[in-house]
Amino acid sequence: MRGAMLGRMGIVSPVFAGRSAELAALRAAHARACAGEAAAVLVGGEAGGGKTRLVAEFTRGLRTVRGACLDLGAASLPYAPFTAILRSLGRDTVAALMPASAVPELGRLMPGLTAAAPPPDDGTGQLRLFEHVLALVERLGAAEPAVLVVEDAHWADHSTRDLLSFLFRNPPRGSVLPVVTFRPEEPGTRPLFADLARLPHVTRLDLPPLSPGEVADQVRGILGAADPGLARDVHTRGGGNPLFVEALVGDPGTAVPGSLRDLLLSRVHQLPGPARDVSRAASAAGDRVGHGLLAAVTGLDDPALSEALRPCADHGLLVADTDGYTFRHALIREAVHADLLPGERTALHRRYAETIERSPDLSDAPASALAVHWQGCGDHARALSAAWRAAGERQAAAAYAEQRSLLERVLRLWDRVPDAGTRTGLTRHRVLEAAAEAAAADGDPGRGLPLVQAALDGADPGRVPWLLTVRAMLRGFQGRENELRDLREAERLATGPVRVPVLGRLSYRLVIYGEMDEGERLGREGLALARDHGDPHTRTYLEVTVAAAAARDGDGDPAGLERLRHRDLDPRVLVSVLNTLTHCALNTGRLDEALARAAEGLAVAADIAPGYSGGLALAVNQVEALYRLGRWDEADRALRRHLERHHAPAFRLQMMIWRTALLAARGTGPEPDPEALTVPFDAGFPQTALLLAQATIEWRLAQDDRPAARVVVAAALRHPRLTAQPCHVWPLLESAALAGGPRLPEVAEVAARLPALNPAARAYAATIAALTGGSAAPTGDSAAQSGDSAAWSVAIAGWEGLAQPYPLARALFHAACADLSAGDRASAAARLDRAAGIAAWLGAAPLARRVSERARRAGLSGPSGGPLTARESEVLRLLARGRSNREIAEELFISPKTASVHVSHILAKLDVSSRSEAAAVARDRGLL
Repeated sequence: MRGAMLGRMGIVSPVFAGRSAELAALRAAHARACAGEAAAVLVGGEAGGGKTRLVAEFTRGLRTVRGACLDLGAASLPYAPFTAILRSLGRDTVAALMPASAVPELGRLMPGLTAAAPPPDDGTGQLRLFEHVLALVERLGAAEPAVLVVEDAHWADHSTRDLLSFLFRNPPRGSVLPVVTFRPEEPGTRPLFADLARLPHVTRLDLPPLSPGEVADQVRGILGAADPGLARDVHTRGGGNPLFVEALVGDPGTAVPGSLRDLLLSRVHQLPGPARDVSRAASAAGDRVGHGLLAAVTGLDDPALSEALRPCADHGLLVADTDGYTFRHALIREAVHADLLPGERTALHRRYAETIERSPDLSDAPASALAVHWQGCGDHARALSAAWRAAGERQAAAAYAEQRSLLERVLRLWDRVPDAGTRTGLTRHRVLEAAAEAAAADGDPGRGLPLVQAALDGADPGRVPWLLTVRAMLRGFQGRENELRDLREAERLATGPVRVPVLGRLSYRLVIYGEMDEGERLGREGLALARDHGDPHTRTYLEVTVAAAAARDGDGDPAGLERLRHRDLDPRVLVSVLNTLTHCALNTGRLDEALARAAEGLAVAADIAPGYSGGLALAVNQVEALYRLGRWDEADRALRRHLERHHAPAFRLQMMIWRTALLAARGTGPEPDPEALTVPFDAGFPQTALLLAQATIEWRLAQDDRPAARVVVAAALRHPRLTAQPCHVWPLLESAALAGGPRLPEVAEVAARLPALNPAARAYAATIAALTGGSAAPTGDSAAQSGDSAAWSVAIAGWEGLAQPYPLARALFHAACADLSAGDRASAAARLDRAAGIAAWLGAAPLARRVSERARRAGLSGPSGGPLTARESEVLRLLARGRSNREIAEELFISPKTASVHVSHILAKLDVSSRSEAAAVARDRGLL
């Protein structure tokens, strides 16, 4: 009776059981997205846990585009879910949403989208593709809210995972909600989803098992009537897994199978013979198979194939889409395929391989599918040939990780195929090189360094310079300076045409590391050679490098950059030029110009793509310019806006510098990211390590934690490239001087060695000279007393000429303290009054408090409790010498209680709260 009922009942319950909290969370995220906020959702659940059903329930009635990751191994197309999304939108919609220049790039995802070929890949093809996908998604939601669903992301290929990470870290606006489902138990992708779940705009939902009551609802939906006894039995046996519930309902008396696989196969074994055969054939294709391909493999005509498939659909095993069939759950496909006998599996793979080779249009990924099927039936030669062709397809799609994986497959098969060289047209060594280059293009040193090392062993001498360059790229991803050693060795060995890209890479990296003279010299040599041996892109690349080196962070000649700025450049190159001009203007104190160049560059970047990575450095420079101009509210708004929009770790670390600087200067705001404080200050690129160290020192000083500030000073002064780029070390030295301590002579010595070639550098140099001019290492406010009024006057003049209000206010404060030390109370009063006004305008609360306290202690402002009596003056003199109340009493022949009363009166009259502060005020006012 139960078997008969199973044939008639609905396998999938029409009742949506449980998940009310998760459904509410999805709807709340959708509401945020519709309101223009960044929002995304990760839905995690075990196999069969109801992820797809939950998302289907949520998206009912909503505009939805979806794609799924398929467990097809090397046979799957890279970016499979996004290819499916493009196909669902269609050519016309994509063309209407995107500019004509972007459509060929998107053609990497969907061959046939346009007849135009994508531009040659200069190493940025994948990034450009990601940016265009983000733009497409945003424009899709501009007119009407949309939900972007990517299912089964635990099976995502490496390139798809990279694209998902890019979309989550640059969340699409325009009322779009990305929703991604995955299995948390899959180890390969677990770190990715844990990392993405930490992003502030991401909601992670982990689906628990259904409760007994929720299972009862599901059973009632399947049977059409309540059956409490069956529901209890099914919950006990299935543990609340919705897929288990579906498989167990209708067969309550049977013992629980040994595994979920056996449980799912029991449904397959109930199928008629032709249905079992066609489901087994479909399982060898993967989660999805096209109708034409399945018909050709099974040899069935359309009516016979449809008749065989009908029971599979009725029993909830297969689901039909527009032109093919998908297993309703990947676990079902896995169970069916694992149930094949070895001979059956081999025969099916051979039929698929022969069919696809005959009619490649039947497969979405013919070359990689052939590689899998030929290898599945043991034909290594054909598998190698197919994997080689598929690697070329992956390179064209800018799917570098999959290209490398397929090339590694070729290498594994090489010794089994006697004519492998003929089939690929290359030697094994050149295939090894190609795999290393693919790993470098993917930015994967873990896989790439062993490959390039293997390629270097026994390499032809003429290939060694290029292989060293590839190894340098991989080492650069690890932040290891030995990349320069590799590049210099490559330059020494390179001759002929290969010397051009070697010089291009070396000169560019030298500029990044601050080695401007060498970078310019080698860049000019490369530019001269490129006129004969280089392509236009390489020549432009070298021109930008040479111009950046010649500009010397603003201390050199910016004419080359200005000429490039007015040329008809590729927009991406123009963004780089504008960023360098912004950087130069910042470093020399031309802040209004820096802000204008940053705005110009950000506008160009926005036209390229909403998530264009080249604009991130400009965003950081924009915030820095606003900060230095004293426009702190604008800086804070821009910083928050950029941080909400972009979540790339390197970008957020750069922004953390200015968030920390704002916190230190204003005294309020979010605490620095703890991860930023663990970054080593004595390693890495100076433009990050030294500026982050400087901001951290300022923050520690604002907390009155001088020991912690001095620890950072000591680390930063150990940096191996401390003085390579003076523009990055000047702010650090100023903060280090304020921290004082035993490193102060070293700070003064480093400053004395640095060239001060522009107004900003000279203002820093004057400030550091004033701070380090005293004989004693400054501690506390005595730091403000070091130097003399004349030295501070030079510093003040320097900052006044630059219109940088915060360092000007600080210089005025320190100068006033020096005036008080010298007894010039009139000058001190004027300078303190001016510093107070600037601090109030800026909202620099910590500085304003210090100015007010200093003025009050000096008797230049604030309340007074009247003159001291003769006895109180005697007590004050001893108090200033550090005597305790008992010691004062013994010396003045009074009781300790009387001494205590005198001290209380003194504190009240001087309006101070501590004995040490009373001593300082007494010295300032000449009361001793």
